[in-house]
Amino acid sequence: MPHRQPPLDLSKFHTDDNDFAHLSLKNLIDARELFHIHLMRHPNVVATAIGRYRIRKGDSWPHARKKNHGKGVRRLDNSEIRPYSWPCILVFVSEWQDPGKFQSRPGDLIPSTVFMPDGSKIPICVIEAPRESETSIEAPNDIAYPLNNIGPGNPLIANVQGQKYLATIACLVSDGHKFYALTNRHVTGEEGEPVNAILAGAEERIGETAAQQLTRVPFSSLYPNLTLSDTFVNLDVGLVDIDDISRWTTQVKGIDGTVGPMADFSGSNLSLSLVGCAVRGIGAASGTMLGEIHGLFYRYKTSGGFEYVADLMIGPRTHEAGGKQAATKFATLPGDSGALWLLEPAGAMDTDDKAASAQYLPLAMQWGRNMLYSADKAPPQGFALTTLLSRTCAMLEVDFVRGWNIDQPDTWGALGHFSIASRTLVALSSRFPKLKKLMENNLGIISHDDAALEEGDFKGMGSEDFVPMADVPDFFWKPRVAKQGFARQFEGSNHFADMDQPDPQGKTLLDLTKSNANIDPNVWESFYDSVTDILSGEKIKEDRRGLLPFRVWQIFDQMCDFAAKGKAEEFVCAAGVLAHYVGDACQPLHISYLHDGDPGHPVKHVFAKGKKAGQTKLQALGTGVHSAYEDAMVFENRKAILQGLKQTAKVQQSELVASGRDAAIATIAMMRETFKSLPPSKIVQAYVDVGKGGKAASAKLWSLFGKKTIGVMQDGAHLLAVLWESAWQVGNGETNVTRQGALTQKKAMSIVQNENFLPSFTIGQIGKVLRGLPTAAAGQAAAKPASPTHRTTAPRRQRGGESKPRRERTSATGRRVAARR
Repeated sequence: MPHRQPPLDLSKFHTDDNDFAHLSLKNLIDARELFHIHLMRHPNVVATAIGRYRIRKGDSWPHARKKNHGKGVRRLDNSEIRPYSWPCILVFVSEWQDPGKFQSRPGDLIPSTVFMPDGSKIPICVIEAPRESETSIEAPNDIAYPLNNIGPGNPLIANVQGQKYLATIACLVSDGHKFYALTNRHVTGEEGEPVNAILAGAEERIGETAAQQLTRVPFSSLYPNLTLSDTFVNLDVGLVDIDDISRWTTQVKGIDGTVGPMADFSGSNLSLSLVGCAVRGIGAASGTMLGEIHGLFYRYKTSGGFEYVADLMIGPRTHEAGGKQAATKFATLPGDSGALWLLEPAGAMDTDDKAASAQYLPLAMQWGRNMLYSADKAPPQGFALTTLLSRTCAMLEVDFVRGWNIDQPDTWGALGHFSIASRTLVALSSRFPKLKKLMENNLGIISHDDAALEEGDFKGMGSEDFVPMADVPDFFWKPRVAKQGFARQFEGSNHFADMDQPDPQGKTLLDLTKSNANIDPNVWESFYDSVTDILSGEKIKEDRRGLLPFRVWQIFDQMCDFAAKGKAEEFVCAAGVLAHYVGDACQPLHISYLHDGDPGHPVKHVFAKGKKAGQTKLQALGTGVHSAYEDAMVFENRKAILQGLKQTAKVQQSELVASGRDAAIATIAMMRETFKSLPPSKIVQAYVDVGKGGKAASAKLWSLFGKKTIGVMQDGAHLLAVLWESAWQVGNGETNVTRQGALTQKKAMSIVQNENFLPSFTIGQIGKVLRGLPTAAAGQAAAKPASPTHRTTAPRRQRGGESKPRRERTSATGRRVAARR
């Protein structure tokens, strides 16, 4: 059972003559399976479900002095689930008939109890609830559309065969690589079909139907420990591949704050205690819907010898708070398909006002409704048919996104950048005691302590007021990720460099930078002008021209200045920010054109269905490897990585550098060694060989590359320590910096909010702020590459007490492929 929603202890409520409280969900499933043919041969039976016995509202309670037990028709509107209601099979009939009419043919009477082979008794509750044969599919006209941000509870639109269909966005989900909107497949349609929404009064495209979708699934495969033969569970789940995630919100409409964690159910823990629980739905057509779970596995259709069931049947509440007031009218309308249903905690307000959200647990997604009559003159009552969200997400291999900063395994951003930043303290020598003390005191500003790192419970930070310095570049400055209002237009290209992409002559940046003279932004700009995007053939756009080593150069120069001027606070922030880029530089999939697969060997993805059926699109071979390596593999093996990083060697005096240019040279040397230790092509091929993502891929990648990943991350932490000590020495920090205390979070964020603090540039702009760049080159539009006369090697340093050449580096940074690179 989910957190904060404990199962009901039925033993507290049953009376002495209640022989059924001990029955389990499996007992009832087995009974319905055994007596299914017997029950369905009755002409009036229209549906069955698993639930708890419905007591007529006029019937007396067990301890009442005056006993009253009704004999008339039992309907949904004149009966209720009480605390002592026992488990049963619900049988819905189109017409209630007087038992006296069956005296001559008792076999046609639906029994009140059936007996199992082991002698146990299973009660049956008969309910008159004829279905309406025709139901409207037209959504109401008074739909509320969002002005700007779109999210759960808002409507989306699909145009099919000249008609507009409206559905509700249930929630956002993520596969660790991309975000998707979850809704109904019968609205989104086939893969590749455009999906629209109305924003600020205008209809516009917001994405397209993703390949992942679910229709019907055999009951036995979804719930293997329960048995229903020839039965399908209808799921009707579709995903929308979102065009621009920056326009989306995770806020559930009608719920203040953030909802709780998803209620996690499977066949092993699904309980009858759910029946009778209060739930709250958020539909685009109906708005807030206050309901109650009436039954499990509601059998709503028979076709071709197969039965079709819905996980949950949700209808009106029997009564509100403590039974002291009448239930709120319940209605679900066309357009509510896709609505998110949440378990409502006991004591929550029973109105359609916004509810306190901390204990609301996402439970299910609506895909349809049944209209059932309750009385002769009363209009039919709508009941929502829903799919359990936990089963849906498990099958799609996605996670429910309840907040940008909650539950999202931004694993490299946390475990990569933070770990390298914190382990840099291990690598600092004893030559600069003030520096060491200053950085130790500010560990909480730059990164996290060991306890937090080993716990690994890091979440997305793109809207947090405080972001540790090691991830400020990703979650405070990067466009489309940072949402605090301080994103920088040109930040993205600081995080990578495709060092191995060949130009028309077959030369790469790795080749060119064998000569230090080519560590020049103008040479690189000229190189980018000569190449095209391998997959699309288009010119490399400005924001795709990576300049990672020059960003290190720029920051190193500034750190020297801060040390010289005694600016301890700015030095700490710059040192923490530098940790991010050094982490990027030691990550093989951040310094290669193979960052998310091999675009040089594209594969054709063929749309099998929908409007694009037969059409193809090209994608890189091994698309998805970035997430599998950086996110899943790193997160699943975080403790081994953190333990290994404790062995990072200390800085040697001979490794210190004297300028930003030297820092860039050392960074490129580290990148070069990373390619040798962890060739991106081998990582991609290993991922392709597995044939699928998920844990199988991350486990295979770790078995092949785990030790070397730890090694290159050690090298990243070591180089960062070299640069910290070098900048401190150049600026004579031991003399000029007097402060060694910790910054406040507020002070640190005020520094990085300033757009003039380590400003972001493009490759064509950054030369104007780099010191040590030849004057002619600094003003030149494009420089001719120098001949590679010699090779630059990385500084030599100690690992495990033995002097060795610098090893290859890997950092799995927070670069998010596609939207984030």
